[in-house]
Amino acid sequence: MVPTDPPSRPPFSSLPLDPSGPAGNAWGLYGPEDALGALNMLTPAVVAAAATEIKTGERVSLDWHLNKPSHPSFGRSPFEWKLVNRSKPDGEKRTVNDDVLTFNTQCSSQWDGFRHYGYQKAKRYYNGHVQEELDDPNVIGIDAWVSAGGITTRGILLDYPRFCTAHSLTLSPLTSTSIPFAHIQAMLAETHTVPRAGDILLLRSGFTLAYESLPPDDQNALATRPSPDFIGLEPSLAVLRWIWESGFCAVASDAPSFERAPIAGPHTAAGGVWKGESFEEEMQGGGLLHQWLLAGWGVPIGELFDLEELGRVCAEKGRWSFFVASVPLKVPGGVASPPNAVAIF
Repeated sequence: MVPTDPPSRPPFSSLPLDPSGPAGNAWGLYGPEDALGALNMLTPAVVAAAATEIKTGERVSLDWHLNKPSHPSFGRSPFEWKLVNRSKPDGEKRTVNDDVLTFNTQCSSQWDGFRHYGYQKAKRYYNGHVQEELDDPNVIGIDAWVSAGGITTRGILLDYPRFCTAHSLTLSPLTSTSIPFAHIQAMLAETHTVPRAGDILLLRSGFTLAYESLPPDDQNALATRPSPDFIGLEPSLAVLRWIWESGFCAVASDAPSFERAPIAGPHTAAGGVWKGESFEEEMQGGGLLHQWLLAGWGVPIGELFDLEELGRVCAEKGRWSFFVASVPLKVPGGVASPPNAVAIF
């Protein structure tokens, strides 16, 4: 029987679903062997409804160039490209080329898979898996998403730089600042955007524009700063509740960490207590949104997406929703992947 509606999420107040697991987990919601997480919401009916967003056929790429940033933060290796001419055995060059790419999937535009970040204190990944289980490429690899048809659904854009300009607010993407939840609510209201179950949230922070506006030496210097300070979504209980109740199947932004970076710091514990346990204790190691979304709920996180053209087109058309098609690399046991994503109007 073909499902017609997305599986419903239980109330936020019912979390954690597995009482033996860490705070906020929804383990078991889609079964003990599940590898899709919130992508289970992409039923044929949800995808078909999302396809009605295609009206003019205009397409906008959401991938930044693979060689950007030229010097990645967090100590990751930069992208390398090599052109290989397919010469004959005697050395004569032929009019035939290959190329060889070497890159860390956590650099440039990426989807974070469920193997990327777990609960730091509990040392568990999505659905309770432990590090030793990930030696098996069949366990919660990103290739499972592709085998299920990729990430194809309605996307909505919240354009924070545009909001800041309209309200005379200071924007500082290259510093450790939060995009407040109150501003998220205001952007939704001003654009008359109502999230629906199975949507992808795309949040433009202005990071890629700010980065590309820097001279090359200043771009490179970002990777050597003592702390990876970048703008990102406010890591709070209120934001988590909103993401859960909105029914997003995935979230993404143009910022390096989606949530405010560094993802470990006093701001990580913002939002109070969770069923008697302090966030300071439960979220040891940081990454509040990373832990709950990736490890707790199976919600993919996209980072360093190129949302500049998308923002321009949305503003020009006065519409902030569109169809998104994303097919990551089908790497068995993959941790992360370029999104290979396009928005279609």
